[in-house]
Amino acid sequence: MDKKKLEELLNMLTENERKILLFFSRVNIDTAYESKIAEDMNLKLSEVSRGALWLSNKKLAERIEEKVKVIKSTPKAQKYVKELLPEEKLLSYLHSKKELELAQLMHKLHFEKQEGNIALGKLLRSGYIKIIRKDGSKVITLTEKGKEAKALQITEFLRKIIREREIPLEKKDKIIDELIKRGLLTVETKSIWKVKLTELGKEIIKLGISKHEIIDKITPEIITSKVWEKKKIRWYDVTSPVPKIWGGRKHPLRLIMEKIRQIFLEMGFREMRGPWVEISFWNMDAMWIPQDHPAREMQATFYVARPEKGIVRDKELVEIVKEVQETGGDTGSLGWRQPWDINLAMKNLLRTHTTAVTFRVLGYFLKNNLVKLPVKFFSIGRVFRNEAIDWKHLAEFHQVEGFVVGENLTLRSLMGYIKEFYSKMGIRKIRFKPTYNPYTEPSSEIFGWHEAAGKWVEIGNSGLFRPESLRPFGIKHNVIAWGLAVERLAAILYEIEDIRELIGPMTSIDWIRNYSLPVFEFERE
Repeated sequence: MDKKKLEELLNMLTENERKILLFFSRVNIDTAYESKIAEDMNLKLSEVSRGALWLSNKKLAERIEEKVKVIKSTPKAQKYVKELLPEEKLLSYLHSKKELELAQLMHKLHFEKQEGNIALGKLLRSGYIKIIRKDGSKVITLTEKGKEAKALQITEFLRKIIREREIPLEKKDKIIDELIKRGLLTVETKSIWKVKLTELGKEIIKLGISKHEIIDKITPEIITSKVWEKKKIRWYDVTSPVPKIWGGRKHPLRLIMEKIRQIFLEMGFREMRGPWVEISFWNMDAMWIPQDHPAREMQATFYVARPEKGIVRDKELVEIVKEVQETGGDTGSLGWRQPWDINLAMKNLLRTHTTAVTFRVLGYFLKNNLVKLPVKFFSIGRVFRNEAIDWKHLAEFHQVEGFVVGENLTLRSLMGYIKEFYSKMGIRKIRFKPTYNPYTEPSSEIFGWHEAAGKWVEIGNSGLFRPESLRPFGIKHNVIAWGLAVERLAAILYEIEDIRELIGPMTSIDWIRNYSLPVFEFERE
């Protein structure tokens, strides 16, 4: 390389790169371990590694990896920084007290059983102690060898490793094996790196690194002192590739929920919200779900321990719900023909569906004539169910709730609203399947075609509220309602087969950074 280009390279070197090259220039070698360079140049190892990587990118040096085994102390060994090892503790005691009854070993030295056995076994095998009979008792006493021993080799070795954190493993011996078995040492394989100059790096050094003093950072002091007039400022290669910086971005699920909100507002709906921690009364009883329904079991619902119960201030409403639950009241229904327990109705739980919000609105706004019919409401919220997690089920997910109250509403009206909504979301393949719900009749499940899964997937439930559900609120008009699964809808739009890839530990951060916005609207045929 010609001198002009070498000068350009010199002008682009960072401070750490220059220090590494200065090290090689001074010691007159072409290969060295990064740890040696860091020690010699008074740098952090991370600074040397980073500088060596930059030199490698500029083709001035190579980084060579070596795998080595090292001995490291375990967290268990850290207690012996201040405390004595069991065998060391026993030896020290005998040097002071001369002897110790075997039966008193654990009590006097506060040993656990394992520690006492280790101390005895180690010192007996080393010939430092012996056990004799004295006055009918077994007594531990020092041998001549033990009297001369002031420190144990094993403890000195362990403290050296604790102090130095790790040492290279040259070969195993009995001391190392014993400390490993006792859980005080561990052997690990680690990478160490060498830096080797290339021919280009050697040419740069020949130019004289110290002669090219460069300003690496512009500071107020450098500007005011006018040092920059006498020294060169480091050059930057603006064409060099740099790591991409990822800015903030909306979560793909959040984007879908915002689009859902926009569509319902455009369709003339009002938004409603409710609490996550709900009373069973609003979540189930008010909507005419029987108190022995499987959904109310602990296996299906998360109940709250503290506070265990809530309250409903409208006592008249509670009495009507009780009557309709037990006998059907004046609805023409027979009810569930079983006693209704108010204590079960007041239990707190994590809401299992956003329909609880619907019945709060029915119980307040419509019952008290605070809004004029016809009305349309929707909500988007988190719900919780105690069920097994798989490709289409989560214990915590989001639901879209909607209802319309008005005259002449039919099942066809319901299907029309749902198809219009999904059409605006870009989904045209929709099917309805008759189903059973305790609180709606007729009822239908909603299925959408999932292209990635290659099958029809249930994405919602819907129906017309039964008279038993509406009687407590004095509503005589038809009410159509639906609950739609947000995660399953998003999975279809993003063509993801497993909804766990949308939210939770299975989500790919790369996908979050790079996902493409779905096309929501199709041109009508």
